[in-house]
Parts: sequence; structure tokens; C-alpha cells
Amino acid sequence: MIHFSGTPPASCTLLDVTFILGSELVGSMPRQIAEGLYWLYEAGPDRVERFELDRRNPDWYDPDHEVYIPQCAYLLEGEDETLLFDTLSPACTDHVLDALSDLVGEDGLDYLVVSHPDVPHAGNAPTILDAHPGAELVAPGYGNDHELYQLGEATHVTEGDTIDLGNRVVEFHEATFLDAPVSVWMTDRRTDTLFTVDWMGFPHLGGDALRFVDETDREFDVEQFVEFHSRVLFWYQYVDVGTVQREIDALLETFDPSIVAPSHGLVIREDATDYVELMKEVPAIVDRRGRVGTLG
Repeated sequence: MIHFSGTPPASCTLLDVTFILGSELVGSMPRQIAEGLYWLYEAGPDRVERFELDRRNPDWYDPDHEVYIPQCAYLLEGEDETLLFDTLSPACTDHVLDALSDLVGEDGLDYLVVSHPDVPHAGNAPTILDAHPGAELVAPGYGNDHELYQLGEATHVTEGDTIDLGNRVVEFHEATFLDAPVSVWMTDRRTDTLFTVDWMGFPHLGGDALRFVDETDREFDVEQFVEFHSRVLFWYQYVDVGTVQREIDALLETFDPSIVAPSHGLVIREDATDYVELMKEVPAIVDRRGRVGTLG
């Protein structure tokens, strides 16, 4: 059941990600983050050549590994209903349909939420809705060009709107940092997970696919955040650094997340607020250096 705070309006690059941590088999996709919360992952292309990493050789890079900036989607399972947040890209259609079939079974998907109408986030929406005709499409209530993206008939959500899945409530928020005017963030109240969409994205080494950040072999480097944000949220080069840092402080005070689940990075499940705090360094670095390049 959706609750509105206001008036409601009308081929895939898949890595071999089976791996061992100690004696525990963790791998393969999708991966469970917490009870009823699952992570769907698409690697995308190897970025080493495009980013000239062999030449630049940043501290976080290892020449023995590929480098990926993944697409991520998240399945939330309540006692009564299920919700998918984002869709992966059309290159991964068969994979996401198979993953959904495994997770929701014959009951089908109840809600499909698209954070914003970019291809890696919403590209599989029509196919998923065809496969799950009972699912309700949920889209951001912000912006004024929903018809352009075929989101006019979706259920539009804004700050404070919630969906009760049964013993699990998700809440929607205006995106603090975004790359499209039609955008929305989400939290899972049960696990205090904040879904930051493009914000807090970062590249990772190929051997770390579907690992949580605390499981990776190397210490996380703020330059990984910089590599992504100076390419994708390139408007960081034009912002007032102090204002952005104060917004991050306000975000921490508002959400205080236990888990951060970005759309283009690995899930952060330990010391999540420390990584949000680390993001305060990013606009200062981008302001000093300028844009490093593009993502494509």
C-alpha cells in the first residue's frame, strides 16, 4: 500500500562473482545484503583503457585487475509485497528477469520504482512490467517532463511518501545530489538503508565484484569517489564547496544510514556514515582539479 504525504497524482557483462571469504561461500548473484534486501549487479565495461588508468596509475588502481563502475538494482521483500528499485540496463534484460523470477517466484513483483529515467536505471522497465503485469510503476514526482519518458501514468512519489510492503516500509526523498531533474532517493526503514542513486558511486577492481566495501582487500580511497563524481556529477566543478559540505552534514543528520546502497558502486554496510562524511572531500578536490573526463 502506498501512502502519500500530499495529494497523489494520477547482453549483459556478468562477472564470475563466486568467491570465498574464509571458509564461507558468498558469491553469485543476486546477493543478500540483509533479511529481505537483495543486490542485483551488472558490471558494465572494463574502464581501464577508457580512463587511461595504466598511464595515470592512481593509488587505488591495480594493473592486475579490470576496473568496473557497475549498475546496481535492489529488491526489497516485505511480508506482503515486493519492490524493485531500478532495473539495470537493457544489456542485462535476461539476467534481471531471471533474478526476479528466483526472488519473487509465482507471486510476481508488486512495485517497480525507477529512480530517474536514465538507461542504466530504467532501461528494463517496459520488459519487467510485461513480465510482471501486476506490478505498479513508481516514479519521481519531481520535474515536468514525465510524458517524455513514458512516466506520465506512473504513480509519482515525492518527499515523505511511503510504501508499506508488510513489516517493511520504504520512504521516498528528494534527491540531495542528482544528475537529472526527474529523480528520487529512497530509504528502507527496516535496515536504515539509504539508496543514493548516482551519488556516492565509484569504480572498483574486478576482483571485488559483489563484495561489500568492508570485504575488499584494499583500503577505500577517496579518489575512487573523485574518479566517478568528476565524470558523472561533473557539475561539482561549479558548486560552492562550503555549501555542498553543509548539505552533506544535513544529510547525515537527517538519515544517519546504517547501509549505503549506491547505483554505481559497491554496497557499504559497515561504518556507512564515515563514507558519507568522506564525500565532503570530493567537491573540494574537484573544485581544485576540475573535471577528470567523461564516463563513456
